Amino acid sequence: MIKKFGKFATNAGEIFCGIGFASLFAVFIIQIFFRYVFNDPLSWSQEVAGILYVWIVCVGSATIVKERDHVSFDLFYESVAPSKRRIMALMGTGFMLVVLLLSLYGNYDYIAFTARQKTPTLRLPMTVVFSAFGVFLVLVIVNSAVRIYRLMQSDGHREP
Repeated sequence: MIKKFGKFATNAGEIFCGIGFASLFAVFIIQIFFRYVFNDPLSWSQEVAGILYVWIVCVGSATIVKERDHVSFDLFYESVAPSKRRIMALMGTGFMLVVLLLSLYGNYDYIAFTARQKTPTLRLPMTVVFSAFGVFLVLVIVNSAVRIYRLMQSDGHREP
């Protein structure tokens, strides 16, 4: 069941990011067309492109990019036996999970606070922008919990 959920989350992230990138590209092309063909640049396109980019990065890094694909300094990690790597992975992921859980309320509070502010051009609530980080945070918490579960279930011969 956890593998199915992981596959679903990755597929949903890929679809979301694919649609997001297509939308970002369309906004970019529309802006170029209006700027250089009509000599009348659009005021909203840069704001929409920025919001799309933030959402693509947050959702993509939480769902598509795997734990091992993130940049890490693993010189010490790679020098120990696989059984010790599992312990290190459990400790590191557990620490990250605790920190993210502790920061969850503060992040939610800040996102709610940003509802008072509006984006400069479209006058959207800033929660549209900052909610991307809240979604990222929840997805990483879920991924961390799943990783801990998998590390606890792994046999001693596989690397974490």
